[in-house]
Amino acid sequence: MTIEYALLDVFADAPFQGSQIAVVNLAGCALDEAAKRDIASEFQQSETVFIEPQQAVPASVYSSRGQQRFGAHTILAASFMAFELGLTKSEGSFASFLLQQDSGLIESFIDDNGGTPGNIQFARVLSPTCDRYTPEIARLAAALNTEEKHITFSKYKPLVVSVDTPTLIVPFTRPEHVLAASLNPERWGELLGDMYTSELFLFAPGSITGGTEFHGRLLNPNLPPDVFPPIGNVMPEFVAYLAEQQETAAGTHTFSIDRGSLDSRKSVLHAEFDKKPGKEVRCRIGGNVIKMGEGRLLHP
Repeated sequence: MTIEYALLDVFADAPFQGSQIAVVNLAGCALDEAAKRDIASEFQQSETVFIEPQQAVPASVYSSRGQQRFGAHTILAASFMAFELGLTKSEGSFASFLLQQDSGLIESFIDDNGGTPGNIQFARVLSPTCDRYTPEIARLAAALNTEEKHITFSKYKPLVVSVDTPTLIVPFTRPEHVLAASLNPERWGELLGDMYTSELFLFAPGSITGGTEFHGRLLNPNLPPDVFPPIGNVMPEFVAYLAEQQETAAGTHTFSIDRGSLDSRKSVLHAEFDKKPGKEVRCRIGGNVIKMGEGRLLHP
């Protein structure tokens, strides 16, 4: 059996950047869970998207461990291929696509550039919880192998925010200090008793790509020192963090943020959010997708 697939760079402003995602087209094919896990393992990426046009719920995400929840990069990848396969609904200058997540739906919007998918974004309504109790700056700096001044003089303050996953968001003064940070296992272990999350998101005003308002980096004890994983999945927490700031006025706000290092792949994400007193935060998160290749799998 021959199965077609495409390789995509997601949140990429140029080829060979962004997050790599494989999307498998199962038109006319029926695969069980084990086969999808095997195929996801074959691509050796964190996750693989499967499109089954014949199904009422045509998109799903798998890793070698089994089915996964949709994240920002897999939403964009599924939406891109759905547009190419004619599974989206035309709305004039753009198309829409619905993805199933647990008992709810995620709606994405794809710019229609004359039949070619353009910028893609998806909408979320956020109901975050925020905890201002965080470890002292001196202890955080020691745990992150950085100087206290690189955190202290930021206009922002550390905050634990939870939308999907509780995340300690730590502001830095400059992107180069975010890139240089690393976890000190002993000092970090001392903090875990005071916190209920081991997920950190470090950010700073500025850019490593030259065109964004922020630079961001995910960090946790299980990551090797020089790995810069995708940050799309923590964008709901970061949007909620920005909306929580007192200086963020009511209204609609837009920003962009990059991810990566000077010597690694870089991603650029765009977001906008609506802050209204007494209302949930509504946000749109998106970016560009570039198709880098197509191929065929020879499945037994």
